[in-house]
Amino acid sequence: MSKSPRTNNPLDEAFADYLRMCDTGELGSREDFLKLFPDLADDLKELIEAADILDQVTLRGRAPGTSSAVDLRIQLPNAETIRLAAAKGDSDADPDITLPMAHRAANDHGPRLPYDLGDYILLEEIGRGGMGVVYLAKQHELDRHVAIKMIRSGILADESEVRRFYIEAQAAARLRHRGIVGVHQFGRRAGHHFFSMEYIPGTDLQKKINCGLLAPKEAARYVRDVARAIHHAHQKDVLHRDLKPANVLIDEYDQVHVTDFGLAKQMDSDSSVTGSGAAIGTPHYMAPEQAGGHSDRVCTESDVYALGAILFACLTGRPPILADTVVQTLLQVVHQPAPPVRSLRSEVPVDLETIVAKCLEKNPAKRYGSAEKLADELDAFIEDRHIEARPRSQILKAWHWFEGVPIVGALTGRRILHSSSTHRRFQAAMLLGLLLTPLLAVLLHIGIQHWPDAMPSSVLIAGGVEGGRYNEVSNLLSQHIEQNQPGVTCKVMKSLGSEQNSELLLDADVDLALMQAISIPADERLTHVAPLYYEPIYALALKDSGIESIEDFDGRKVLLGTPGSGSRACVDLLLTVLPNSFGNMIKVSGNWTQLLSPNPPEAAILCVGQGSPILTQLKDDGRWRLLQINPKKAIHVFDRYPLRDELSNNPKPSAIQTLATTAILMARQDTSDELITAVLNAWYQQTESGSRISLKDASQWTELRLHPAAEKYFKTRTQNRNAEN
Repeated sequence: MSKSPRTNNPLDEAFADYLRMCDTGELGSREDFLKLFPDLADDLKELIEAADILDQVTLRGRAPGTSSAVDLRIQLPNAETIRLAAAKGDSDADPDITLPMAHRAANDHGPRLPYDLGDYILLEEIGRGGMGVVYLAKQHELDRHVAIKMIRSGILADESEVRRFYIEAQAAARLRHRGIVGVHQFGRRAGHHFFSMEYIPGTDLQKKINCGLLAPKEAARYVRDVARAIHHAHQKDVLHRDLKPANVLIDEYDQVHVTDFGLAKQMDSDSSVTGSGAAIGTPHYMAPEQAGGHSDRVCTESDVYALGAILFACLTGRPPILADTVVQTLLQVVHQPAPPVRSLRSEVPVDLETIVAKCLEKNPAKRYGSAEKLADELDAFIEDRHIEARPRSQILKAWHWFEGVPIVGALTGRRILHSSSTHRRFQAAMLLGLLLTPLLAVLLHIGIQHWPDAMPSSVLIAGGVEGGRYNEVSNLLSQHIEQNQPGVTCKVMKSLGSEQNSELLLDADVDLALMQAISIPADERLTHVAPLYYEPIYALALKDSGIESIEDFDGRKVLLGTPGSGSRACVDLLLTVLPNSFGNMIKVSGNWTQLLSPNPPEAAILCVGQGSPILTQLKDDGRWRLLQINPKKAIHVFDRYPLRDELSNNPKPSAIQTLATTAILMARQDTSDELITAVLNAWYQQTESGSRISLKDASQWTELRLHPAAEKYFKTRTQNRNAEN
């Protein structure tokens, strides 16, 4: 009987697809397959049943070890040929009629063992995949055991199988890494295409997973080592494209070795045996771009996805995506997010779950940029160091869950293959809520209008150091609020000053805080309520020290204030903007009370609010005099300030030029409007002193973002004043 050439007959092509899916294990059931070809279903079913009959007949009549054909160019039989052979129904069926592996006995695909293959003798079968079979062999000349891989269909392999087989051999042969199974030789013997590689005694990662869940750090170590090996392959322009636990061998020393480059693609050449539109790989571990048939888009990040899927399986005992059929699996890989690792195994550390989630991102750009970067992250986890990846926010997790609601998924373009009962119940409640939207909107509006305006029952203000101006002002505000807001308690918290106050305010430990303008952090959660008063910088010197100006501070001990305080931060900033004015002073840290000690430093630079109790005590001490700070150029971070000499006993003290910052009352953006209004009333309803910034100037102060309630307050007060005038 002559061989039947391959045709473009739709029935032949459908049957060829069926045989291929049987061979690779992709077929869920015959019924699912027949649904893919509704117009051919009856003929296709008849053909499959005929193939079953032929399979039984040819296997009974064939002698062990015999081959059913010898021509390497043989093509798959067409539908008519199989029908004739099945109808014949005896062991004399034409030997040229052969069926693929899914329809032959497990021991009828290759040579009868032991088998002499030139320099090698095949001893036993040690592995079998969709395309190839691996044998343990002994190499005569070198007297060593090796692994021999041969095409599973033996001498019946067609041209595409042979090409793919040699691509695998060539891809693996160009790699030299301890974590990749090395290839020794490849060629053809007695009609069999083969290549030899190092023999790795031991097990594989899939078998380890089948035996039980791996410890988190053990799983991380295995995948880290695989990632290092794959990074080497990527550096050699080789993509694996079929990474899965079964392709990770583990030797007797517990070291990993990556194998099976049957779907490898060499990035520096058009070496792929597949084209765009073909979904290649193992569905459960396949990246979305592979599952969608976009093999031309496969990149290094596709292998990173597979590494994440392997790590997921090591930790949970199952791949990230599970479905009833191959088609459903492919669709879910493309459209459905993988479940969080900790939802399946709660004791897995959050950092490891974060690493897995980053690998399994649908968008390749959001995954790790290289297998090496993944390996570095796993190293950090193993060594208990911080990882760079950040876990998904609760908002993002909630949105991903929300997209699982069928109606939401339809609106956002996400394809929902299966919705849970929870999602369906939520959808029903959501639709009911939409019907009640007008009423809910009115109630929500009323709540929004009243809730943020409510005055808190207790108020806490961050002041400053004991005896300082910040504490004095904070106590004044506290007393006024309690007097004018029945039922409200207001307290002052002492602190080191501006820097600590900003932390307290950001952590919501206080409601209000006083800070220096230059010490306020750039944080959108903070807003200013009002500028209160200027804080001049006082340059002081002992009267008997011989210091006449700040230039004389060279070589002298100068007190600069308490480290961490706003005053010290202000002075330190001054020293950076005027580096040549102070010479090589000897900096002394500490509280201003050192100036009242019997042996004080010879000089001091302090940032203190005018009228502070500190100045009164220094004046009473009588040993100090005030010096000018009058730079030739303007310094934008400070205001020029003509300071009244408060240390002089002259009834009409002269003005001394210095620099100043501003004391600001700060709040958070979410501070209640009623509290902001109450504290502004407390400040501006008192008798204004010369050191306080007027309401008019405060309303024009635009250095920082103003709290909405304060903005409304200044606008109303300004309009009232204009109306009165």
